[in-house]
Amino acid sequence: MSLSQVAVISPATTANLGPGFDVFGLALKTPHDKVTLGVIPEDVVIEVAGLSASTIPTSPENNTAGVVAKHILSEFHLKHGVAIKIDKGIVPGMGLGSSAASAAAAAFGLNKLFNLQIDKKELARLAAKGEITSAGYEHADNVSAALYGGFVIVRSYKPLEIINLKPPTDMEVCVSYPNMTTPAHKTKKARAVVPKHISIDKLVRNVGSAAALASGFTQGDIALIGASMSDAVVEPERAASIPGYLAVKENALKAGACGVAISGAGPAMIAIVNKRKANSTKVANAMKAGFESSGLGATAFVTKPGRGVYVLEKKQ
Repeated sequence: MSLSQVAVISPATTANLGPGFDVFGLALKTPHDKVTLGVIPEDVVIEVAGLSASTIPTSPENNTAGVVAKHILSEFHLKHGVAIKIDKGIVPGMGLGSSAASAAAAAFGLNKLFNLQIDKKELARLAAKGEITSAGYEHADNVSAALYGGFVIVRSYKPLEIINLKPPTDMEVCVSYPNMTTPAHKTKKARAVVPKHISIDKLVRNVGSAAALASGFTQGDIALIGASMSDAVVEPERAASIPGYLAVKENALKAGACGVAISGAGPAMIAIVNKRKANSTKVANAMKAGFESSGLGATAFVTKPGRGVYVLEKKQ
C-alpha cells in the first residue's frame, strides 16, 4: 500500500453516438465527478454529495463504485477496506455516464491507492462490473471512455478489446436534456426496448454508419462523424420515450450541427459541431428550445471531448 487517500476526477461520457450501441463511447471535458477514496480497516463505506445525491444509493451492493470496490478488494485479496466519497457533478439518470463515472473512478482510484499496477483494459473490465447495478449488464462503452478519454471503440467483449482514438481538434459537443424525473433503473428499462431481432437492411445501414463514423475519427473529419450518427435499430425505439425528440434533432441540424443522437439511454441528446463552421451555443440553445416545445423545462451546455480519469490529489 503506497497511499492513504487519493482523489480523482472522472468525466461524463456519451455512448452509442447513434449506430454504436454498446461499442462507441466519448469522454466529455465537462461535467465531471470528484471521487475520494481512503483506506479504512475493512468493508466499503460510501458517502454521496452533490447533484441529486439523495437519489443515489450508498449501500455498496447497489452503488456502481461500491460494486467495483468490493470486487477489486476480493479479487486482489486486499486486507483493507475503502471509504468512498462521491461528489456528483454529473446529473444521474440523463444518459451522461453518471454511473460509469463512479465505477471508473473506483477502479482507477483503487489501482492508485493500493499500487495494483492494473492496465487500462483490465480497469475497464473491472469497472464494467459496476454497470450491472444500473443497466443489468456489464457494458463497457461508458467506462472505457471514462478511463481512456477521447473516443473509444469496444471491438470485442470476450475478450475485451478497446480501440482509443483522438477526436478532431475543432469538434465541440452540445448537450441538452429535459428537466424531468427518470424512473429507477432507467438504463435497464431502456435496454428492454432494444429489438432482439433486426432485418438485414437495418444491419447493413448500421454497419455502414458505424464504420463511417469510426473512419471520421481516424481522418479528423467532423462532417463525416456527424453524418454517420444515424441509428436504424436502437434509437427509433428509444425516441418515443424522449419528449421533444424530433424537435431537438431538427433544431440542432438547422442551427448548424453536423449530427445529432440520443446520449446513451437518454433522455439527454448530443449534437456534434465543427466550431469553425457553426456556433455551438446557438446549437445548444436550439436543442433546449426543442425540449421546451414539449412543455418541459430543459438544460443545455457546450463542451468538447475530454481526457480520462486522472488524479487530482493524493496523500501518503
